[in-house]
Amino acid sequence: MRNATKKKWAAIACLLAGTAIFAACSNDGGEQGDKSQGAGSQGKSKITVSIYERGNVPQEMGTIDNNQWTKWLNENGPVEAQYVPIPRGESVQKLNLLFASGDAPDVVSDFATSFRDQLYQQKQIMAVDDLIAEHSVSYKALMEKYPELKKAAAKPDGKMYEFGRVQQLVGFQALFIRNDWLKKLDLKVPETPEELFEVAKAFTENDPDGNGQKDTFGIALSGETGSAINTMFRDVDWVLEDGKLVRGWEQKNKANEFKKRLYDAGLVDKDFLADKNGQKAQQDWNSGKIGIFVGRTVDPVNVTQYYEPLKNNVPDAEVIAIKLPASEYGRFAIGVNNPVQMTTVINANAKNPEAAMKYIDFMASKEAGEMLRYGVEGTHSVKGANGCLKPQDAALFSKEVSWNIDFQLLMSQIELEPCAGILSQLDPEKPLEKEFLELVKQNNEANLGEGVEYASITHGEHMPTLSDNLSVIQTNVSKISDFYNKAIVAGASYTIEQAHAEALDLWNKSGGGELAAFYADWYEKSKDTAFFAKDMWQFAKKE
Repeated sequence: MRNATKKKWAAIACLLAGTAIFAACSNDGGEQGDKSQGAGSQGKSKITVSIYERGNVPQEMGTIDNNQWTKWLNENGPVEAQYVPIPRGESVQKLNLLFASGDAPDVVSDFATSFRDQLYQQKQIMAVDDLIAEHSVSYKALMEKYPELKKAAAKPDGKMYEFGRVQQLVGFQALFIRNDWLKKLDLKVPETPEELFEVAKAFTENDPDGNGQKDTFGIALSGETGSAINTMFRDVDWVLEDGKLVRGWEQKNKANEFKKRLYDAGLVDKDFLADKNGQKAQQDWNSGKIGIFVGRTVDPVNVTQYYEPLKNNVPDAEVIAIKLPASEYGRFAIGVNNPVQMTTVINANAKNPEAAMKYIDFMASKEAGEMLRYGVEGTHSVKGANGCLKPQDAALFSKEVSWNIDFQLLMSQIELEPCAGILSQLDPEKPLEKEFLELVKQNNEANLGEGVEYASITHGEHMPTLSDNLSVIQTNVSKISDFYNKAIVAGASYTIEQAHAEALDLWNKSGGGELAAFYADWYEKSKDTAFFAKDMWQFAKKE
């Protein structure tokens, strides 16, 4: 522990007593501490730290930059942090303004990989190799345990510029299918795209819900389900061929041919293009009108998003999570999380880099991680039968703890396992949660089982950042999807072949060749050092 045990437990006692009392507690129990950031911070080095402002802090808890957690962190941490609220929806714009004016915080966290890379290119953040070597304990230990952190943090000059967090690799998206419909229509789980098509056809045409009406769709085509079809054919833009990273035109054509075939056969919602975020498809799934749909099994809230509503509407519904069918390009994960996520950098103009490193070290520690995630045991959390902490009172936990997630951007969840994942958070004594637990296990097998690959060369957050010129080209060529969408819904009047021809024309006119050359060169230079899919698989969840 970084402070004396007596100090720590005095601070926790104040927290237990309530926010108002906590604000008045002091390091020595006699004098009131820093009113804005909490007691016990006098004499410590001071730094500024960005924090997302989401507007989700309950009014009685204070503000995102002044609340019981900022006070606890300053009381128990090695430095005094002044938190700078950054609106989540416009974080890059706000931070750019702060960097331009010379007022950016010492420690900056942002999920946008491209923004952090921009800061590197503009020399606005510092290399941290020496800081870690000389002033780190917790983070250095994490790097030794998970050397992939160093891979992910390295920039083209070979030095590290970022800090991050490590999570177990688990199934994030799930290909759900109505198993009761399969049984009723005497069908097997589809193993190939052709079998998937035939199952979707039967689900549409053979009245699987038994109401005597043709009112069901075989499969969703909008949102994450449409993306899963792309993945099935390895339509991920950049693919390896003969050891070279190239544009995957063939795969894109195959994926869209399959979508067009589904559409022409009437197996999907004809208005799927208007369902931009997949919410209509989710409503149809929850109402029992879609047989195949991609949801999620990574968070307890997914029970109420993708399972409980369906069971309320169709109590006899039986759902299983299946593997993505294997195409001629392979069998791929439907969707997994990024196990090594970089989040944080140090401002090149930070006046006290050593203090910034000490702050990061504390935020990466198990001590801080457990407190921020679970709150105070006995007040916010209680140990369940599995020995893992869980909310003691849901309302109190929601009010005092659950909104602090953006203080956890350096918390490596893998270090809190086996208690941090959904398998430990759901209650097997509750029937719906018990059933969903089985779906989670099925989905981990579907995404991480034998013979399953990650379709992309790496997670998108580990792809290289484009220059301004290449970013413009990327924006222009992204309109290629419009041609393929037009082909999907146009019947015989506009084919996939025509869409491909127009896509190639746009690609060539927009400078797509420059984009292809950039990615090919990046892969050739980085294939032995960058963080790739094979590195992701080192963090696979083991049952």
